[in-house]
Amino acid sequence: WEDCEFDAIVCTDPHSYNTFENEYPEVDFAEFADDPMMPFEYEDQWNADGEIDVLHWTQAVEELVQEGKLELSGDELDYTVTYHDPCHLGRYNDEYEAPRDLIEATGCDLQEMPRNRANSFCCGGGGGGLWMDFEEEPKPSEERLREALEDTAAGAAVEKFVVACPMCMTMYEDGRKTGDFEDEIEIVDVAELIVEAIGAQEEAKLEVAAD
Repeated sequence: WEDCEFDAIVCTDPHSYNTFENEYPEVDFAEFADDPMMPFEYEDQWNADGEIDVLHWTQAVEELVQEGKLELSGDELDYTVTYHDPCHLGRYNDEYEAPRDLIEATGCDLQEMPRNRANSFCCGGGGGGLWMDFEEEPKPSEERLREALEDTAAGAAVEKFVVACPMCMTMYEDGRKTGDFEDEIEIVDVAELIVEAIGAQEEAKLEVAAD
């Protein structure tokens, strides 16, 4: 990386975002100079002064929306949705607004989960949970989907359960199947809403041009 020129790192996963933002700057690479398992040719702390911006992709795209570089009218989509705050984006890094701003920028009706932001409940994938079988019932992911459909203000009208983390996507897709929610709710990433909104906008422009 020392040979590359860049101003920012954009991460697609909240876990990698947390690592680059908080964990790497704490590592004294000189301590590992003689470690054959970590042959770093680097003697300083990386980004200790924050000279390189580290962003989750929702932060980067939200900046584009704010700057008018990604134009969304706010009425492209009309889904009723709820959003799950990922642990490493929310509680670990206090980023709650960028994903919500993007969801609302697409025109979706965002209904908050009863446990949200700093009080959000983990999807169950942390601490190796992604590879473990849960003996207790319901699974954390199943309980969260139940909350979305029963405890939000919109209740069963919630169509999409929106995530901003690949691990959360995996856990909730699993919970959707094991909890028998497949016919009731869809799991989507914020990025999928953005792409669909852009597609709807382009289609609308083509229809106007055709008229």
